[in-house]
Amino acid sequence: MEDKISVLLDHLWHNFERDVQSNELSQVLKISTRQVRKYVNQLNSMFENDNLIYSTNKGYRLNSDLYVIYKETVNKQKIETPKTRQNYIIQRLISEKEGLDIYELAEDIFVSESTINSDIRTLSKALSSFHLEIVKNKNIVTLLGTEKEKRKLMSSLISSDSYDNFILKNEIRLLTFHYHFWDFRKDLLEIFTRKNIFVNDYTLNNTALHLVVMIDRIRNNCMLCDDDDLSSLMHTPQFDVATEIKEYIQSKYQIEMNNSELYNLILIIDNNTTIIDYSLVSEANIHQYIEKKYIDIAHDLIHSVEDCYLLDSFSEDFICKFTIHVKNLFNRIENNYSTKNPLTAKIKATYPLIYDIAVFIAQQFKERYSVILSEDEIAFISFHIGSYFENNVQSKNKISILFLYADYYSIHKKTLDKISQKFNDKINIKYALSINNYNPNFVHADLIISTVELPFNLPSVIINPFLTEKDITKIQNKINKLIAEKNNRELKSTILDLFNEKLFYSNIHLNDKNRIIEKLCRNAIDNNFADDCFIDDVFAREKMSSTAFQNVAVPHSLGNNAKKSFISIALFQEPILWDNKEIQMVILIGVNNDTRKIFSQIFDGLIEVVTNSNCFTELIQSTDYASFTDKLIKYIDEIEE
Repeated sequence: MEDKISVLLDHLWHNFERDVQSNELSQVLKISTRQVRKYVNQLNSMFENDNLIYSTNKGYRLNSDLYVIYKETVNKQKIETPKTRQNYIIQRLISEKEGLDIYELAEDIFVSESTINSDIRTLSKALSSFHLEIVKNKNIVTLLGTEKEKRKLMSSLISSDSYDNFILKNEIRLLTFHYHFWDFRKDLLEIFTRKNIFVNDYTLNNTALHLVVMIDRIRNNCMLCDDDDLSSLMHTPQFDVATEIKEYIQSKYQIEMNNSELYNLILIIDNNTTIIDYSLVSEANIHQYIEKKYIDIAHDLIHSVEDCYLLDSFSEDFICKFTIHVKNLFNRIENNYSTKNPLTAKIKATYPLIYDIAVFIAQQFKERYSVILSEDEIAFISFHIGSYFENNVQSKNKISILFLYADYYSIHKKTLDKISQKFNDKINIKYALSINNYNPNFVHADLIISTVELPFNLPSVIINPFLTEKDITKIQNKINKLIAEKNNRELKSTILDLFNEKLFYSNIHLNDKNRIIEKLCRNAIDNNFADDCFIDDVFAREKMSSTAFQNVAVPHSLGNNAKKSFISIALFQEPILWDNKEIQMVILIGVNNDTRKIFSQIFDGLIEVVTNSNCFTELIQSTDYASFTDKLIKYIDEIEE
């Protein structure tokens, strides 16, 4: 029953802006509407003066303010894991200026003093990156650091980890008060729109989050008190919109914002918004919006990507949008402002090559401009690179099509047009023939799409004369299968050329990431596969962002320092720690400049294959080079089938 109640409340919480009908709750909980009413009455009986769940003729709606009290009451009994305990301790440390009594804290969450001390030691290490320090004086612990750093910590912990939860997390109660985040976000957007300030969903979310943290701290009498000079900002669009937002906040939350808070608000707006309407910027007019130095930087970076990865030229439209990003990025750096990307982990795991190209750009920023980018900033660059691959690379992997039809007053044309439009990015219609003109000896294509069932000697899909949704699904599945088979054949051919028995290790007795990288690199150098500078370049790439994907690490160099392209493999019977992931396979890649295009062709495919759970389990049990390669090729062949 507790699980059902938890699901009920969670569903109402995530839909708190509307009335939820009993039938909807009945389907979600897989219970009768009568049982839904019973649970609602039971929850409401816990409170004397108000209802936790309001009931109207339109449905049920959660009393979100009372829900906060309910959650705090319930959660006190559920602080069981180290993570939830430590989150609770951080929350208390931030909100208690005078510090916390360890004995009282232990009693509150039903653990021993030694457990609390252990949690505090763990937290001390984690908080050092935020320039915050936990100080213990006898039995009192206090969090020391500036108000700005405490707010950065709160924003970081509250930030959502996925786009599906593009709202405040509910499991970390770092805010003293409750906020209707989505409503607040929409109010901000209305102000920005009215003031001709442009913002995307990600930066709007970051802005709203930072402002909620700011409001919460002010309501707790934790104010910024820096001596900031507003005179240089008073005639800017950012000052104008910040003043209106300040008035909105002061009125809505009954608080007063000083000049230091207003200055901070202006910086938040400046770093997350722009006065440039992206849709108006083109190659012809970009100089009207962006300074020449940023245009030059963007062009130089993109040309470096083209040279390094041997990619076709990026379009001027792409470079225009990327230039705006570069300008905004330098603005954030100048203001020492960090931004959160809720999709960082997902991008790293799902699009290894795209993320790697973004890391290369980040490395160029470091080498040319002494700028170090966070993984979140790198992930935002990945969005731009991803759009290039969506428009360019995918079109090169098209499947050639023979469209075959029974001619009847050209009724086939509408079907052909629909197929062409629907799959434009994946197919190239090579022939469109009636069955009277079809001769299998004179036409060849990757796939036959036919409205007539005939004995074909090529892969085929039979569809109806008038295209249905089932037909579209059949075509989609067949195209995807053929593309996957083509990619797998190329992958199999390439990796066999790049693997070498001299660079294979069935079980290295090392458990330190740096020593493993050094050993694999040194062996590649000793066997004349790479230059001496290869080691430094691999470490430099690894320092930018970890190359661990699930339980596999793929260290590699972004420089031209491999004498010939190679792949080195190391297997570990027991998991080793690679940054924050446990891995059992290391794949070191070196790419010679003459064959650099190989890297772009195999990187994603190789990672996708070896991180597949079934394939991975088989591969790590290999005791020698022959069994490893046999298993890998066998698995790739099975995918094709």
